[in-house]
Amino acid sequence: MGQDGAMNRREFLRLLAAAGGGFLLGYWSRGLTGGGEATPAPTSTSTATTMPSPTLGPTATPPPTMASAAPTSPPTQPPPPTPTPRPWVYPAGPSKLGIHTIEPDGTFPFVRDLTGQGGHIAIVKGVGNFGVLREVKTLSPSTITVGRWPGVESVSVNGDPRAAAEAVMNAHMPHWRGEADVVDYWEVLNEVNPGTTGGHLWLAQFYRRAMEIAEANGFRLALFSYATGVPEWGDWAAIVETGLFARARDGGHALALHEYNWPHVETGWGVSIPGQPHPDPERGILMGRYRHLYRDFLIPRGEVIPLIISECGLDPALSGALPGNDWWRYNLIQEMAWYDVHLVEDDYVLGAALFTLGGGERWRIYDYSDKLPTLADYILRTEGLR
Repeated sequence: MGQDGAMNRREFLRLLAAAGGGFLLGYWSRGLTGGGEATPAPTSTSTATTMPSPTLGPTATPPPTMASAAPTSPPTQPPPPTPTPRPWVYPAGPSKLGIHTIEPDGTFPFVRDLTGQGGHIAIVKGVGNFGVLREVKTLSPSTITVGRWPGVESVSVNGDPRAAAEAVMNAHMPHWRGEADVVDYWEVLNEVNPGTTGGHLWLAQFYRRAMEIAEANGFRLALFSYATGVPEWGDWAAIVETGLFARARDGGHALALHEYNWPHVETGWGVSIPGQPHPDPERGILMGRYRHLYRDFLIPRGEVIPLIISECGLDPALSGALPGNDWWRYNLIQEMAWYDVHLVEDDYVLGAALFTLGGGERWRIYDYSDKLPTLADYILRTEGLR
């Protein structure tokens, strides 16, 4: 299967309260045409003005600041802020931050060196290249490993969801078998967003059948892999009522979500999502959004399943900015430490995979290889080893 789902571009504009004043955050999420970290084109010649985003896909309609204009003068962009040190914070326990990798770049040496110092990496996700996950498990058997084969990452929410699940699973599983013994959870789709409650219910039926197939073949799934800001509170309510999460709990499966933010990880913290009737200052509208599902539904119903944040980070495309300025990487690990503090508070969170290592020119601005020493030092400090 290729990218056969129809693009469903959602414009999500909300006035968020931020420290020191409010601002307007423009949010665009991907439709069912697939996700951000597709296999990179080896001969890519992307520039800063065409660089893709894990939250705003390369085939999405450009946001207003990227719209085409008469070729009179090139578009201008405000100069990036001057990087300033962000205070370090540390969680009340070992870090749950981990690695997302499109190519193995630096993953094995990082895990080797970290474990050699007594540290532990919570999670490693590999896209396409699963050999690195075998290497990770050899060094750190308790690290949660997540795999995704990018050959099929979308479905069209039409027709028979059970038949669609059978077709998609039959496409995936031959690529999974070689590393079935070292991958804990497999993602089936990527950055889904059907756009309607009916579409989310179709996906619930799709995943119910996918779980049956996975269990019959010895696999565990990471369900949904929803894009940032998806779904809404009412959609979660409808999905929960299908009994899907009770079924996933009994089958040993997990939930996968993507959580990005901009310009800081705490932007929108304490803001309720539309339709959510229980204000809670300890949840977010983008990062920390998972708490709406768990606190309002899964915990009260006794249907908690493990949660994997299979992509996370900062993404300038959430503001409509051209994702070419990498000034924000200056404080990347400090920013993620704030998020980590809250992840550690929730025992059902297995880990959060920071997007991304590798990916070549296509994902260059998101590659934090140069931040790995800082990440290692942070993880060791959370474990009392520094």
